[in-house]
Amino acid sequence: MTVNQQKSDKQYAAYLARKFFSGQISKREILDQFPEFDKDFKIRLLFDRITKKPRQSWFFGISKKAYEKFLTETYEIIEDLETGKLRFNTMKRLFQELWLHSDNCTEPIEHISILLFEVAKSTTNSKEEIRKYFNLLIDKKILKRISEKQLIYEFTESGKKIKMDSEIEKIIKTLPNTV
Repeated sequence: MTVNQQKSDKQYAAYLARKFFSGQISKREILDQFPEFDKDFKIRLLFDRITKKPRQSWFFGISKKAYEKFLTETYEIIEDLETGKLRFNTMKRLFQELWLHSDNCTEPIEHISILLFEVAKSTTNSKEEIRKYFNLLIDKKILKRISEKQLIYEFTESGKKIKMDSEIEKIIKTLPNTV
């Protein structure tokens, strides 16, 4: 699957989901038209939300507050698929894990694979997508590899200076929306 085809599948899935959640098409129609989702985590997540959409009623369904939370989370996934932009919350979560594992920049960061998996799990992103964020930090010279054999990283001097959310946001805003 090419990158353009994958991008168009994401946008088409988001388009169908918007129509479904606004009541324009039925569940059967969306399931018949939904694109292949085996290789993309976000499309599969959206598909699961469509098939397991809760009922909102006072007797058999969920509460209004829980239903609104479900819709908010679903529309965040849809927006993610439509735009493909880097997310501030995901980068912030990655930074928190990196700082935690480096003991506030005093220790080298080991077990990167496990760290990326944990961030992926907590942010509902794929590990490959989190790796893009991680590689961005390396490209921006915020992290550097200090060991080739064991893949050990540490913060650079400019990386150690990042303390506030606004500085993390600057990293994301300086990029073209290619991720």
